[in-house]
Amino acid sequence: HMLGHHVTVGVSPLVRVDEATTALAVKFTRAGDDAPMGGPERSWNSSNGDKLWVMAYLSPPIGKPPGVIGIRLLDPAAGTVRVTTRNNRGRVILAAGESDTTYVTFGPVDDTDRVTVFVPMTGFVPVAVIDREGASDAGVDLAAMDKAIGRLTLDAGRADPVPVESFTRAVDESTSTLTGNKDVTVTLASDVTFDPDSDALTDQADGQLSAISDRLAEYPGGGGLDIVGHTDDIADEAYNQDLSERRARAIQTRLEQVADLSAWTVTASGRGESEPAVEGTSEEARAANRRVVVTMTPTAGTSAGPTAGSSAGSSARWPDPLGPVGDGPDGVTVTGPDEHGGQVTMTLERLTRTGGLLLGCLSVTTGPGGTGNTNIGLPTWLSDRASKVLSNPRGEEGASTQGLSDGLTLLTSDNQRLFPADYLSAGSDMHGLLTERTLADSVLNEGATTTICVVWPDTGQDTATLDHQGAKRPKGADSAYAFRLTNIPITQE
Repeated sequence: HMLGHHVTVGVSPLVRVDEATTALAVKFTRAGDDAPMGGPERSWNSSNGDKLWVMAYLSPPIGKPPGVIGIRLLDPAAGTVRVTTRNNRGRVILAAGESDTTYVTFGPVDDTDRVTVFVPMTGFVPVAVIDREGASDAGVDLAAMDKAIGRLTLDAGRADPVPVESFTRAVDESTSTLTGNKDVTVTLASDVTFDPDSDALTDQADGQLSAISDRLAEYPGGGGLDIVGHTDDIADEAYNQDLSERRARAIQTRLEQVADLSAWTVTASGRGESEPAVEGTSEEARAANRRVVVTMTPTAGTSAGPTAGSSAGSSARWPDPLGPVGDGPDGVTVTGPDEHGGQVTMTLERLTRTGGLLLGCLSVTTGPGGTGNTNIGLPTWLSDRASKVLSNPRGEEGASTQGLSDGLTLLTSDNQRLFPADYLSAGSDMHGLLTERTLADSVLNEGATTTICVVWPDTGQDTATLDHQGAKRPKGADSAYAFRLTNIPITQE
C-alpha cells in the first residue's frame, strides 16, 4: 500500500555483478484496479495523468531527482546497513496494470550470504546473496542488469557498510543517549542535574547517574570515560568556563561513589559556552546548551553490551499516554484537533526480531477527513514533536530530514524512548533514519491505506509498546496526534 495505491514489489537475490558491485532487480507492478491518481491522495504530478510515479515514493532527499536511494540493505547479524552506490534516477511511472523493473546497486558483499532488503512503503525482504553465474537461474535478466548499471556513475565512497546506531531519550527528557559502534554518549540536562547557577547536584541527579552507572556496568572491560560540562551564554565567558569545569568534576565525583570506575580512564573538563548544542538565545536553546556530556568508549566496543532497554532489574515507569491507546494488532484510531480535523487508524500486527534489530510495518488507514486540512500530511501524525521541521531526533538539520516518520518510538524497560534506528553514511553530516523519508507531501483523502516501515534496535523485551507523543500543544493540553500501541507481539525471524 503506497499512499492509497496498490503495488506489488518483486525483489531478486542480490547478485555479485563484479568485484566492486552487487545489484538487485526490483520489479513494480501496479494493480489493474488501482485507484486513479488524485483519488486517495491529494498531491500528485498531474503531468503524468493517471500514471503512478513510483520513484517518488522511494525516499529521495528533498531537492534531488527521484531515485531508488530509499532502498537499503540490512545485515541484522552484523548490525550494518548499506546504501546504494549509484543513484538510479530512471523513471518508474506506471498506469494501472503495468509493470517495470529497476536495478539498485550496492558495494561488494562478501561477508554474508543473506541480507534483508528495506523497500519503502513495502516491507523487509530477506534475499540470498548469489554469484553472477547463478543470476539467470534465479530469474535475473543479467544483460538488462549490466546495461542499466553501465549507465550509472559509481560513487565508491558509499560502498562500505556502516553501523546501525541508536538514539534514546529518557521519558522524563532528563537525558538522551546516542549509541554507535565505538562509543555511548549520554547527555544530561543540567537544569535537572544541578541547582541553578551551581555545581550542587539535585535529588533528581542520582536517577540520571544511576542510569549511567548501569551503562558502565554493561562493559566490564572498561575503557575511556570523558565528562564534559557546557553552559549557556548568559554570564561572562570566564564564569561559564569555570562553572562548566566544576559541574564536570561534580559528575565525576558522584560517579566514583555510585559506580566501579576502576577499569575506566576518566577525564573531566569544561567547554563553557564555546560549544552550544543549539544556536540562539531563546530560553529553549539556552536550556539545551546547559548540559553535561558523558562519553563512554568501551575497549571492546559497544557491541559487547546488551541491547537497548534490557538493563537487568529495571522496572518501567512510563508516562501516562497523551492520546488514545489500543493493542498493536487491533489498532487505534486518532482524530486530529478541531482546527485541522482528519482521522487516521494505526495498526502494528507484530515486530520481527532479526539479529539485533526489530523490523515493523505500521498500517495507516485514513478515516473521515483523511489527514486533515494541513498541507503537510502524514508527518503531522508521525513525526517527533521535539524536532524542527528540517531536523531529525538528534537535532541534526537539513532538507533531507523533512517528511520523516521519526516520532514512532518504543518505550523500553529502562524508561527510555527509543527512536527508529539510524546510521551515518560516508560523506554525510546527518544521520539517516531507517524509516520512511518521503512523507512530506503525503496529504491523503478518506479511505487511503499506506505502509510505514520502521527499524528499531532490539529492546530485549517479549512484547513492544509504540508511543507517539504527537505535536506540541499549549501547556496543560493533551498532545494532538498522540497515540500508543501496546502488547505488540515480537516474533523471531
